[in-house]
Amino acid sequence: MADQDFDQQALIADIKEKFYWAIMVRYALVVLGLVLVVFGSFLGSLQNINLLLVLFVLVYNFVAHLIYVAKVKFSLWGIIVLRSVFQILDVLAITFLIYITGWLESPYWFLYLVMIIISGFGMYSYSSISVFVIAFFSAVFYMGLLGCAYLRIIPMYGPNFTLTSQQLLISIYNKAIFTTVSFFLFATTIYYFSKLLNQNREQLAEKNKNLLAALEELKDTDRLKDEFVSNASHELRTPLSVIRENIALIKDGLLGQTTSEQRDLLQTTQSNIDRLANILNSLLDISKIESRSLELRRQPVNISEIAHRAVEFLLPKAYSKNLEVETHFGEKIMILADADQILRVFINLLTNAIKYSNENGHIMVGIEDLGEKGVECFVSDTGIGISQNDLPKIFERFVRFDKQKENKGAGLGLSISRGIIEMHGGKMWAVSKLGEGSRFIFRLPKGAENE
Repeated sequence: MADQDFDQQALIADIKEKFYWAIMVRYALVVLGLVLVVFGSFLGSLQNINLLLVLFVLVYNFVAHLIYVAKVKFSLWGIIVLRSVFQILDVLAITFLIYITGWLESPYWFLYLVMIIISGFGMYSYSSISVFVIAFFSAVFYMGLLGCAYLRIIPMYGPNFTLTSQQLLISIYNKAIFTTVSFFLFATTIYYFSKLLNQNREQLAEKNKNLLAALEELKDTDRLKDEFVSNASHELRTPLSVIRENIALIKDGLLGQTTSEQRDLLQTTQSNIDRLANILNSLLDISKIESRSLELRRQPVNISEIAHRAVEFLLPKAYSKNLEVETHFGEKIMILADADQILRVFINLLTNAIKYSNENGHIMVGIEDLGEKGVECFVSDTGIGISQNDLPKIFERFVRFDKQKENKGAGLGLSISRGIIEMHGGKMWAVSKLGEGSRFIFRLPKGAENE
């Protein structure tokens, strides 16, 4: 019921809007008519009948405008009837125009067809039937005009016919039949196409409504999933900490002597617990980033110093694979950022560069000061690279393209890194070619206005 009320209100608003624009168009026609009347007066061809037509349109359009302004709330059928009344008055005005421009020989009878088009297209199925109403009144007014002029009930304007009375009657009869058939044939065609358009619009609206409902359902499902992951990760951290401490006590011999094989097994278990704890922490961070609840402690920091700390921290791991690490950045480039989170981004990118580089490879870390545009940082390597098909997916969660056992990971580092950069108001992207290495780039704003 609520959806029906909403659709009806939307329909009323649509017809009301068209009603308003019809009023504005009539005012424009009145102005044009007045200009032509004044111009005709200078040429000495002013006819009171022409001015009367302009005044007639002005008066009933002014009445339509008053009703539109005064009546705040319209019912559906009320506004359809009101609109139809003024359309009929438009048909009457067209008939008046035809009368003063030669009635039988007037070239303006096609305006009836224009009215049928206007009443048919752009309307909803509730009022498509109005094309037949306009066609009916067009036929009645036009045939009435021809008959009244022929019977001399009204003065005859236009050419002086040399036809006999019988010939004139036959001409009028033929004209009446032709125009009436044209009106209803045209109205039927417009009605048919209007119905097709309305059906397609209704089907499209229904599909759009279903799609929006499905999207809302997906959002709710995604939210519940994120809440579950966040809560589960949070709850698992405490028992994992207890397990790790207990294993550490056993491994260190505080609860009794252990053999070297037992200590090795306990060390492996402890390493896997640490890895699982890191995954849980990453899941929590992803959840915070997506909900925009990750707290950033922004302050003026030297990003060159942050990059240098990350490089120094990972140099031993790089040297263990005989990798050359090269840096390109100035001594002091100040930005407003959370130093710990930006350090985390550099460490994530450098860790990946080391992990996926072959021995004796080359890694480069650079920062470029772009002035008012911010700073642009990059970490490039000569490693295995990423295929063009996989490149668009590298920042998605849990995505790993290298399945080698020595390159274990949850596939969350890049997603977290991009989230951190975006929360700082920046952006991150990658350039890579399979077998030739990768370059990860991120750009950050400098000032407090981007906070």
